[in-house]
Amino acid sequence: MKASDKLRVTYSKRERDLMMHYPLGFMTKNDGHYLANTFSKAFTDELTQRGYDITTMKFSIEPLAGQTRFAAQRIAAPESE
Repeated sequence: MKASDKLRVTYSKRERDLMMHYPLGFMTKNDGHYLANTFSKAFTDELTQRGYDITTMKFSIEPLAGQTRFAAQRIAAPESE
């Protein structure tokens, strides 16, 4: 599965911040907002205080097979007769 078809969080050296990436599909932008609230400034500050390097942070999750709300899976789905 391509990275663009996953819900992801990565650290951007250019922006010096976490970037949320969401797949094309129905209501997937809301999933990106959910991640932004989960991976908040308080969360990353806490991890930094605990000794973690947030510049190495990578998170991704793939949609379940057969979920038609994701554009990539709608295209790949076989036609029903």
